[in-house]
Amino acid sequence: MSRSVRRFGSVAAVLLAAAIAVGYADAQGEDKSSKDSPAATAADAPRDVPSLELSQSQREAIYQSISNRQAKKDTAPIGFRAAVGAHVPDSIKLEPLPKAVVELVPKTVDYEYAFVANQVLIVEPRSRTVVEVIH
Repeated sequence: MSRSVRRFGSVAAVLLAAAIAVGYADAQGEDKSSKDSPAATAADAPRDVPSLELSQSQREAIYQSISNRQAKKDTAPIGFRAAVGAHVPDSIKLEPLPKAVVELVPKTVDYEYAFVANQVLIVEPRSRTVVEVIH
Protein backbone atom coordinates (compact mmCIF):
# COMPACT_ATOMS: atom_id res chain seq x y z
CA MET A 1 0.00 0.00 0.00
CA SER A 2 1.37 3.42 -0.84
CA ARG A 3 2.13 6.00 1.80
CA SER A 4 -0.56 8.45 0.56
CA VAL A 5 -3.25 5.74 0.62
CA ARG A 6 -2.35 4.84 4.23
CA ARG A 7 -2.35 8.54 5.21
CA PHE A 8 -5.76 9.02 3.55
CA GLY A 9 -7.10 5.96 5.36
CA SER A 10 -5.84 7.26 8.70
CA VAL A 11 -7.40 10.70 8.14
CA ALA A 12 -10.69 9.10 7.08
CA ALA A 13 -10.71 6.91 10.20
CA VAL A 14 -10.14 9.92 12.49
CA LEU A 15 -12.91 11.90 10.78
CA LEU A 16 -15.30 8.96 11.01
CA ALA A 17 -14.53 8.50 14.72
CA ALA A 18 -15.12 12.21 15.36
CA ALA A 19 -18.44 12.15 13.47
CA ILE A 20 -19.59 9.12 15.46
CA ALA A 21 -18.61 10.77 18.76
CA VAL A 22 -20.49 13.97 17.91
CA GLY A 23 -23.55 12.03 16.80
CA TYR A 24 -23.48 9.98 20.01
CA ALA A 25 -23.26 13.10 22.19
CA ASP A 26 -26.19 14.67 20.32
CA ALA A 27 -28.21 11.47 20.66
CA GLN A 28 -27.57 11.42 24.41
CA GLY A 29 -29.00 14.93 24.65
CA GLU A 30 -25.98 16.34 26.42
CA ASP A 31 -26.62 19.99 27.16
CA LYS A 32 -23.67 21.72 28.70
CA SER A 33 -25.37 25.15 28.64
CA SER A 34 -27.10 26.57 31.67
CA LYS A 35 -30.51 28.17 31.30
CA ASP A 36 -29.48 30.65 33.96
CA SER A 37 -26.30 31.60 32.13
CA PRO A 38 -26.26 35.27 31.14
CA ALA A 39 -24.05 34.35 28.21
CA ALA A 40 -26.71 32.30 26.43
CA THR A 41 -26.41 32.50 22.67
CA ALA A 42 -28.38 31.30 19.68
CA ALA A 43 -26.47 28.01 19.86
CA ASP A 44 -27.92 27.55 23.37
CA ALA A 45 -31.39 28.45 22.14
CA PRO A 46 -34.24 26.09 22.83
CA ARG A 47 -35.68 24.67 19.65
CA ASP A 48 -39.30 25.55 20.55
CA VAL A 49 -39.05 29.35 20.69
CA PRO A 50 -42.29 30.79 19.28
CA SER A 51 -41.96 32.83 16.13
CA LEU A 52 -43.92 36.06 15.92
CA GLU A 53 -43.41 36.18 12.14
CA LEU A 54 -43.35 39.98 12.07
CA SER A 55 -43.35 41.79 8.75
CA GLN A 56 -40.62 44.32 8.05
CA SER A 57 -43.10 47.19 8.49
CA GLN A 58 -44.23 45.78 11.86
CA ARG A 59 -40.59 45.44 12.96
CA GLU A 60 -39.89 49.05 11.95
CA ALA A 61 -43.00 50.37 13.73
CA ILE A 62 -42.14 48.46 16.92
CA TYR A 63 -38.55 49.72 16.87
CA GLN A 64 -39.63 53.33 16.31
CA SER A 65 -42.28 53.19 19.02
CA ILE A 66 -39.93 51.75 21.64
CA SER A 67 -36.70 53.54 20.72
CA ASN A 68 -38.48 56.92 20.83
CA ARG A 69 -39.60 56.21 24.42
CA GLN A 70 -36.15 55.36 25.73
CA ALA A 71 -34.34 58.13 27.55
CA LYS A 72 -31.48 55.84 28.51
CA LYS A 73 -29.78 53.46 26.08
CA ASP A 74 -28.89 50.44 28.20
CA THR A 75 -25.75 48.52 27.35
CA ALA A 76 -25.81 44.74 27.29
CA PRO A 77 -24.40 42.99 30.36
CA ILE A 78 -20.96 41.45 29.86
CA GLY A 79 -21.33 38.10 28.14
CA PHE A 80 -24.92 38.63 26.99
CA ARG A 81 -25.57 38.42 23.27
CA ALA A 82 -29.05 39.31 22.08
CA ALA A 83 -30.31 36.43 19.95
CA VAL A 84 -33.58 34.60 19.49
CA GLY A 85 -33.71 31.88 22.13
CA ALA A 86 -31.24 33.59 24.48
CA HIS A 87 -32.09 33.79 28.18
CA VAL A 88 -32.39 37.40 29.36
CA PRO A 89 -30.53 37.88 32.65
CA ASP A 90 -32.38 39.33 35.64
CA SER A 91 -30.17 42.43 35.46
CA ILE A 92 -32.10 43.49 32.34
CA LYS A 93 -35.46 45.04 33.22
CA LEU A 94 -38.43 43.84 31.15
CA GLU A 95 -41.38 46.15 30.52
CA PRO A 96 -44.84 45.64 29.02
CA LEU A 97 -45.03 46.47 25.33
CA PRO A 98 -46.60 49.88 24.66
CA LYS A 99 -50.34 49.84 23.98
CA ALA A 100 -49.74 51.19 20.47
CA VAL A 101 -47.51 48.21 19.66
CA VAL A 102 -50.05 45.68 20.99
CA GLU A 103 -52.80 47.36 18.97
CA LEU A 104 -50.64 47.24 15.84
CA VAL A 105 -49.49 43.64 16.43
CA PRO A 106 -52.06 41.91 18.69
CA LYS A 107 -50.04 38.66 18.87
CA THR A 108 -47.49 40.53 21.03
CA VAL A 109 -49.96 41.04 23.89
CA ASP A 110 -48.38 38.36 26.12
CA TYR A 111 -44.80 39.54 25.60
CA GLU A 112 -42.58 42.14 27.24
CA TYR A 113 -39.57 44.02 25.93
CA ALA A 114 -36.16 45.35 26.84
CA PHE A 115 -34.19 47.97 24.94
CA VAL A 116 -30.55 46.91 25.07
CA ALA A 117 -27.64 48.23 22.99
CA ASN A 118 -30.05 49.98 20.60
CA GLN A 119 -31.95 46.73 20.00
CA VAL A 120 -35.52 45.90 20.93
CA LEU A 121 -35.74 42.47 22.52
CA ILE A 122 -39.22 40.97 22.56
CA VAL A 123 -39.24 38.50 25.41
CA GLU A 124 -41.50 35.75 26.72
CA PRO A 125 -41.64 37.00 30.33
CA ARG A 126 -42.14 33.71 32.22
CA SER A 127 -39.05 32.05 30.78
CA ARG A 128 -37.25 35.35 29.98
CA THR A 129 -36.50 33.95 26.52
CA VAL A 130 -35.88 36.29 23.58
CA VAL A 131 -38.38 35.60 20.80
CA GLU A 132 -37.48 38.53 18.53
CA VAL A 133 -34.56 40.93 18.14
CA ILE A 134 -35.26 44.16 16.27
CA HIS A 135 -32.48 46.60 15.40
